[in-house]
Amino acid sequence: MMKQRGEVTDNMGVSLKKMTSVVVILLAAATTLGAAPQSQWVYPGPDGKLVYKTTPAGDRIMDFSYAGYMGGGVALPDVPVAAVVKPGGKDDTAAIEAAIRQVAALPLKNGFHGAVLLAPGTFTCGQTIWIDSSGIVLRGSGSGQDGTTILMTGPRHQAISIGRGRRPYQPLNDEAPDVAPSGVNGQSVGVKTFLADRYVPQGATRFKVASAAGLAIGDTISIGRPVTAAWVKFMGMDNLVRDGKHQTWIARGHVEVQTRRIIAISGNTLTVDMPLADSYDARLLNPPGCWVQKVKQAPAITQVGVEHLHIQCPPLEIAYGNAPYSAVHVGGNDCWVRDIYCQETMNSTVESGKRITIENVRVTHTYPNLGASKPTDFSIEGTQILIDRCKITGDNEYFVWTTDLQPGPNVILNSTFLGRESRVQPHMRWSTGLLVDNCTAPGGGIDFMNRGVAGSGHGWTMGWAVAWNCIAQTYTIENPPGAANWAIGCIGSPLIIPRYFDSGPVMPAGIFDSPETPVAPQSLYLAQLQQRLGAKAIENIGYASNTLAMFPDKATKPLPPWPEQVDPILGVNLAFHRPVNANSVRGKLLQFAGENAVNGDPNKYWMMNDRIPYAQIVVDVAGPVAINAVELREPPGMLGRVQQYRVEGQVNSGWKLLSQGTAIGDRRIDRFPPATVWKVRLTITKAAVTPGIRQFGVYFEKRSGPQGAAAAAQ
Repeated sequence: MMKQRGEVTDNMGVSLKKMTSVVVILLAAATTLGAAPQSQWVYPGPDGKLVYKTTPAGDRIMDFSYAGYMGGGVALPDVPVAAVVKPGGKDDTAAIEAAIRQVAALPLKNGFHGAVLLAPGTFTCGQTIWIDSSGIVLRGSGSGQDGTTILMTGPRHQAISIGRGRRPYQPLNDEAPDVAPSGVNGQSVGVKTFLADRYVPQGATRFKVASAAGLAIGDTISIGRPVTAAWVKFMGMDNLVRDGKHQTWIARGHVEVQTRRIIAISGNTLTVDMPLADSYDARLLNPPGCWVQKVKQAPAITQVGVEHLHIQCPPLEIAYGNAPYSAVHVGGNDCWVRDIYCQETMNSTVESGKRITIENVRVTHTYPNLGASKPTDFSIEGTQILIDRCKITGDNEYFVWTTDLQPGPNVILNSTFLGRESRVQPHMRWSTGLLVDNCTAPGGGIDFMNRGVAGSGHGWTMGWAVAWNCIAQTYTIENPPGAANWAIGCIGSPLIIPRYFDSGPVMPAGIFDSPETPVAPQSLYLAQLQQRLGAKAIENIGYASNTLAMFPDKATKPLPPWPEQVDPILGVNLAFHRPVNANSVRGKLLQFAGENAVNGDPNKYWMMNDRIPYAQIVVDVAGPVAINAVELREPPGMLGRVQQYRVEGQVNSGWKLLSQGTAIGDRRIDRFPPATVWKVRLTITKAAVTPGIRQFGVYFEKRSGPQGAAAAAQ
C-alpha cells in the first residue's frame, strides 16, 4: 500500500507541522505586512536606524552588509567586448583560452582588459577554461535556449576556474608563540602584537592590543584565533568517538584568521573597517593568545566575471564523489558570477576568494544524488560571499554549505531551494557569521548545528548565524557553547535533536524570535546595506526597495514528497527511498545498485560482486528514530543464497546488534526491542553463491493488544 508521507515526529517527541499548504501560510503572513512585528535583536529605532540587542557578554548580530562584490552595494560592471569566439571546434576550450590571453594582453581601462564574448551556440569543452588574469570577463550570449551553451565532455573537470589556488590551513607555531607564522593565507607578515582584552565580542569593530607600535591607519591586519585544547574541551568537541575511534574536530595549532583594515587608533585601541565574525575569549585561547599582525596582501586574481551562460553536462544517476563535471570555481577577489544556468553539474560552484557575488545562478538535477553522503552546489570557502537570487532543484544534497574555520560575513539572499532530503547546512568545523535571508526551502531544512561525528568529526559547524524571514520545512538551530544562532521571523518547525549519531541529550536550542511571523525590515541584509551606504546601494545590486515585492518566490510550493510504503501490520517503511551506501555493487551497474533494496520495485534488487568477504548496505533513516522490526527479501530465483546475516543500528556513534539469522528467503521479518537509531546496517557474512536483496524495510511496529502480542512473539 502506498500513500504520501504524513506528519513527521522525531523520537524526542517533538511534533513537526506538516507543511501541506505553504502558499496559504505565506499569504497569511503577507497580510500582516502593514503592521509587521519587529525582532528584539535587530529593529529600526525612532530615527529609522537599526538598533541591536546584545548578549550579556556584548555579542550581537553582526552587520552582514559587507558581503558581495567590492564589499557590498556596488553594481556589477558592464565591461565592453574586446574579442568574440564562435563555436565549431571538436574541443573549443583552446580557442576560448586563446581569446582570454589575447584580451589579457590589452591595456587596462577602468580596471578591465575587456570581455570575451562567446557567440550564440554550443561550445564543446573537454577541459577546464582557466582565467588566470585579472580584469577579464567571460560572457556568453545568454543562459537560455538561444544563448551560449558550454557542453561538458571528456574526462572529469570543472567548466570554468578563476584562479588556481585554494585556502590551506595555516597552523600557528605553538612551540614558539612569539614567532609570527611565515605567511597567513598566502600573505607576507610584519608587525605582530596580541589582543589585550579579556573578551572581544562577536560583531565588535574596536578592540585593545598589547601594543599598537608600528601600526597605522590604513594598515591591513590579520587577527588570528588559535585552536587550543581548552577551547575544544569547552565546545564539547574533545569526546568525539565513532566506532570506538577518537575523531578530531579541529587539531590544536590550527587558527581562524580574519583580515581587517585599521580605520582609527586611540592609544592601544584599534578600530577596524568591518565587524568581527567571531568572539575572542582569553580564558580559552591563552596560551598562546590571539595575535594581531600587520600583513601585506599577496597578489590575487581580481575583477573577473563570468556571465550569461548555460553549462550543460549529461544527466547521470551517480554518487557525487564519482560525478565527472562541476561548473565554476571562483578563487579570486572582487569577482562575480551571474546569470548562469548549470544543468546536471555536481558540486556546481566553489567560492574560495573574497568579496564575491553569485547572482541568478540556477542549478537543476534530474536524478537524486546516490548515497548517504551529499554534495553541495554552493560551497562557501571564502569570506564576504553574497549568493543572491539563486535557485537549485535537486534531491539528496546540501544546497549551500560552509567549510572549516571560515569567518564571514557571508550571505545567502532571496534564493529558492527545492529538493527532497536537501538542506542549507553548514558542513564542518566552525565557520561563523552566516546570514540566510528571505530564502525559501519549503521541502527542506535550514540547519546551524552540531554534526557530531558525522563525516570525520564535523562537530559544531556554525556560530553567530542568522536565518531571517525564511521559509523551510524544518530548522535545526542550536546554540554552541559561548555563541549563539538565530531564527528570526521564520516559517517552519524547529527540530530538536541530539548531536548527530547520539541518542541524547538534545542540543541547546538556538534563539527563535517571532516564529511563524515575518518581521520588519523584510531583508536584514538590504536594511544593513542601506543604512551603511544609502538607498543607492540596494539599487546598485538590483533591488528597487526592501519590501515583500522584491521577494517573489515566497509562495513557492515544495516538490511532491516521496510516496510512503506501508505494510498493514508493520506500518510505515522508514527505509523507503532513503539514501543508502553499499560496499559493493555488481559491476558498479545501476541495475544492481543499493538503492534497489529500498525503492519498493519488486523487479529490481541490490546485488554485490562475487567473492567478497562480506556485503553491506547502510540506510540513512534520518535519525534519531525508534525502530523495532526489519523486513528482508531475496529476489525470485535467488532464494536461499544468504546463509548468514546480521542487522545493526547506529546508536551513540557505534553499532548495536539488533537481529541476526541464517536464512532470508522470500520474506523474513525480524523483531527486536525498540532502539533509537540514526542508520541501519545489513551485513551478509555468508552466502552459497552471490546473493541479492530486493527489499530491506525498517519499521517501528505498534504492538498493542492480542494482535501485537502475537506479532511480537513471531
